[in-house]
Amino acid sequence: MSVVDIAWRAHPYFPLVLLYNRTEKQTRATAPAAWWTDPPDVLAGRDLQGQGTWLAVSREGGRFALVTGFREAAPAPVDAPSRGELPLVYLASGEDPVVFARRFMRDKGPYAPFNLIVGNPRQAHYAATRARLPIALTEGLHTLSNGLLDQRWPQTERLGTLFGAYIKAVGGFTTLLDGYPRLRDAQALYGCELPMPDEELRAADIAEAAFIMLADRHTSDAGLPETGLDRAEEQRRSAVFIAGGEPGTRSSTVFIMGRDGSLHFEERSFDADGALCGRVLEEWQQDPAVFGAPT
Repeated sequence: MSVVDIAWRAHPYFPLVLLYNRTEKQTRATAPAAWWTDPPDVLAGRDLQGQGTWLAVSREGGRFALVTGFREAAPAPVDAPSRGELPLVYLASGEDPVVFARRFMRDKGPYAPFNLIVGNPRQAHYAATRARLPIALTEGLHTLSNGLLDQRWPQTERLGTLFGAYIKAVGGFTTLLDGYPRLRDAQALYGCELPMPDEELRAADIAEAAFIMLADRHTSDAGLPETGLDRAEEQRRSAVFIAGGEPGTRSSTVFIMGRDGSLHFEERSFDADGALCGRVLEEWQQDPAVFGAPT
């Protein structure tokens, strides 16, 4: 299943660090991330079956949106439109995140159950089919899989703990991250070692560590959700990175906004065996004035 971790305004120099592992059927045709012409100036991977995407960002203005499915025992509606339309609709709308999220909570449309996060450099909001109200992302770390925002599933718990410890260790706001363990303790607990920057922290340093976290294939037999799958399959899907079955992790993406206006987007694609088969890196600049107090 897909898993997302977001450090939102949790670091003084990097107001947004977004990690996304996309889980999908290996047979579902997909194009790697690229700049789209329709809609224009959008960077995203493309689901060639539904012609939508799971994560999209704009060239200007720092707008971003992501969607995950909501997994439950009930079957999805027949002939429902692709949930991958939703990030594109937000980017094209020009609306503030709060306005867009409220509108979708009033009319969630005919889509199969979904989770949606829409944002810009000043605010980010969550809307979902199974949520009662839209939620403004508070400063700090947030996790999402195929349940509700910040719902504790094994993969969100594992990725979130390590990610929070890392952001705290590289200069994140301790008032927001005090509840996370020291990085060395988290690394010992999860059996990994993350690279630390030699000098000034760069987006590339964060991305290097993030891809190690996103590659975690550990499965758990505790704390599994009940979503209609048998226990063995729930356990297989409890990993941050799901390999060796159907569906599996198709790509890992890291998107980072710098306070200086820099943007770093990196996507790594994987084959059915979980081996790296593609990499996309885009770096560009936006006006730092896009940051400011939430509206």
